[in-house]
Amino acid sequence: MKLIMKKKQIDLSRDLFLYGLSFVLLLEWLWPLPHITNTGFINIFVLVTALYFILTFLQLPVYVSLPIKALVTVYGLFLVFFEGPLFTTEWVKLLIADFWLNLGYMFSGQWYALTDLFRSLLFFILLAIMSYLLFYWTVYARRVLFFLVFTVIYVTIIDTFTLYDATYAIVRTFVFGFLLMGLVAVYRITEKEEFNYVPSFLPVKIGLVLIVLIASASTLGLLSPKPEPQWDDPIPYVRAAVGLEDSSEEGGEGEQRIGYGDNDEQLGGGFVDDNTPLFYAAVQEGHYWRGETKDFYTGRGWETTTPTESASEPSLEQLQSDGATFFSRDTEVIFAGETSRRYPHLFYGGTLLNYSTVENADLLKDQYTERVDTSRNGTPVELDNYRIEYAYPEYDIAGLREASGSESEDLDYYYTQLPEELPDRVRKLALELTEEEETRYDQAKAIEQYFQSPEFTYETEDVPVPEEGEDYVDQFLFETQRGYCDNFSTSMVVLLRSLDIPARWVKGFTQGEEVEVLDDGLEVYEVTNGNAHSWVEVHFPGVGWVPFEPTRGFDSTYDFLEAEEEGNDELELPDTDQEEDQEVEDVFADLEGAEESPASNSNQTNGAKLSGSTLVTIILLLLFASIAGMFRKKIARLFILLQFKYKANQEGVFQKAYHGLLWLLGYIGYKRQNGETLREYAIRIDQSLGSNDMVSLTEEYERIYYGQKESSESWKHFKNSWIRILEQINS
Repeated sequence: MKLIMKKKQIDLSRDLFLYGLSFVLLLEWLWPLPHITNTGFINIFVLVTALYFILTFLQLPVYVSLPIKALVTVYGLFLVFFEGPLFTTEWVKLLIADFWLNLGYMFSGQWYALTDLFRSLLFFILLAIMSYLLFYWTVYARRVLFFLVFTVIYVTIIDTFTLYDATYAIVRTFVFGFLLMGLVAVYRITEKEEFNYVPSFLPVKIGLVLIVLIASASTLGLLSPKPEPQWDDPIPYVRAAVGLEDSSEEGGEGEQRIGYGDNDEQLGGGFVDDNTPLFYAAVQEGHYWRGETKDFYTGRGWETTTPTESASEPSLEQLQSDGATFFSRDTEVIFAGETSRRYPHLFYGGTLLNYSTVENADLLKDQYTERVDTSRNGTPVELDNYRIEYAYPEYDIAGLREASGSESEDLDYYYTQLPEELPDRVRKLALELTEEEETRYDQAKAIEQYFQSPEFTYETEDVPVPEEGEDYVDQFLFETQRGYCDNFSTSMVVLLRSLDIPARWVKGFTQGEEVEVLDDGLEVYEVTNGNAHSWVEVHFPGVGWVPFEPTRGFDSTYDFLEAEEEGNDELELPDTDQEEDQEVEDVFADLEGAEESPASNSNQTNGAKLSGSTLVTIILLLLFASIAGMFRKKIARLFILLQFKYKANQEGVFQKAYHGLLWLLGYIGYKRQNGETLREYAIRIDQSLGSNDMVSLTEEYERIYYGQKESSESWKHFKNSWIRILEQINS
């Protein structure tokens, strides 16, 4: 295939439409990438690819297009990896340094060491090459079957062996692919045979027929009865043959889709991102959403061993103490759509109040787990929405430090439990971290702050599952030191229990992302599956359970107040920030790059630079340009007609209208040949149109031009002839 192409005279509407369809097919290669790789910011990659396609279609000289594409590539890398102002030299120096570093890796054969920045650069280059190849295949060679076949194969493989759902992707591929292939075949035949006359709307009509046929076949296929599979599913055998394990199996090390689950007996393993909305909540302030707590640590995960006992309803006054002040709040929770998952229990913040009934459902709160089950007539029920009242806490650090007293036997029994096989080095570490602390609060804070050290990395993908006989916490603390919330929270609970401090493991959701502020001041938060989270609660005598957040990159949403120096009555918030930069994106998003370099750190801050609406706007503009190109001749004729049809009969109007007609004839294909006089040109036009109006107009124009004749009455006499020519052109 000869890739060095001479500049081709292209048909703007026809070739742009075909090229646009090939761009749509290429998008089917891009959309699955966030689901199957570490690639993020997919909208930026799509935008840069669209710019590559536009630049290629313009057929600019190489010395012009290459620098522009290089600038587009560098700007794309800036959006993905860097933050701050664009017009600075700091990020450019980092980019150049990273480029030379990776060249060294390549020449030494260390391909595994290539940085994400350089890998993205190579990916951008690949997309630029693809824009060139697809231009050649669609506009020059008129051959797209090869690309269509491989697109179908790619989509089906991704759908089969990954968690990406390609149901609609395969439909889009077939619709746009067969439409593109049909139109390319029509144009190839017409160009090859060199027909004397081809109706301008023939490809459009054929395209509409193809769309109707494809839509009819698809509808018929969906409505037709489908027999049950006659053979066993071969995919599990294929996965086993290539060494892929089924991630759905209990204890498997394959990646799972993140979200709130019921079984926590085996922790560990990576997770796949899932930002599907789960519920919306209107609250006065954002907070974590409790699902339940668990008490028994097995060395591999969590179980519930506490007895099932109904909790009594506390009053707001009973909750107050020197260490915590509670405020009454209420919220309405609405689950998102019919497809979002429901649970037979509530999610709530703080401490639930007045929980006898909610929306015709009976509530039962467990005294130990604090799970609030929902039922009707003794049968569990999953609510679509509910309104609850709860007590929102504000903690006083001085009161927590002074909290003292003996714990109940139940607290000691259930919430200081540890496996007998727990390695001694875990207990030794707990003592080392707290040896200088005297109060329970300071001990808990010392352990919480320990997990914020650079030794630990937030990681959601390459997270191992403990081997047989290996302790989950011991592995995290001393071997891997990388993981997500379950690793951090479980480890903190175990370290606290090593000091005989009652602590429990809590699971639920982070606050979510604020999406709206209502007129009454309430904030509406969207909570997704990706906000699933776990944290720690420590028991303080006389105060109750107090939350702590050990997970790196997350901050507690509750206020911890501490008095300033003596004589100053103002309070400060030394330990909370209230901003959850990493959390709003996704509980299990990849945060490991926060400590590595300025380039990787910007990944967490630039995600909102390009929204989905921008991409939609670009695609709509491309479609509008394509449609406008298809009807450009009719638009040009309409423009000329409206410009002169209603002009008054005055000097100079006839000449302008005649010049406009000459331009229109040349634009639609009736160009005046070299050396051809106006009279000869007019005769040829009339012969093509089957009239004599053009000759009449030309004779009048020559009399005015050469004979210096007044033209004030010319438009009045020849206006109808001028209009008839435009009508004949339209037909």
